[in-house]
Amino acid sequence: MSARSVLNAVSLSGFLVVSIMVFVTVVYVGLIGVGVVGLLMWVICNLIEIDAPASVLHTADFLARREQLRAGPRAEEHAAYMAERIPWLQSIRFYRYLGAALSVFGIGGFALFQI
Repeated sequence: MSARSVLNAVSLSGFLVVSIMVFVTVVYVGLIGVGVVGLLMWVICNLIEIDAPASVLHTADFLARREQLRAGPRAEEHAAYMAERIPWLQSIRFYRYLGAALSVFGIGGFALFQI
């Protein structure tokens, strides 16, 4: 299995969980719950992106190689490092945009129907 297919499966699984969570929140709390879930997703994605290289792998080899890259990366080493990191960041970016959309929809819908 390629890394891209694994990331897609994880992303779709997460999307399903978030969709169910949003549906349950709308039923019980209303649209403000959707806004809160979106804000929560947004904050979590930003925190993960800040710590993305450390959260991808925690092996000693990976950490040692990361320190070597920070010290003075060669072009091919930097390209290999970015090739590992780009799919991870694309998945995070998707969820950040989803969180922003849910926030705008939830808070906007709450304000529209409550005013």
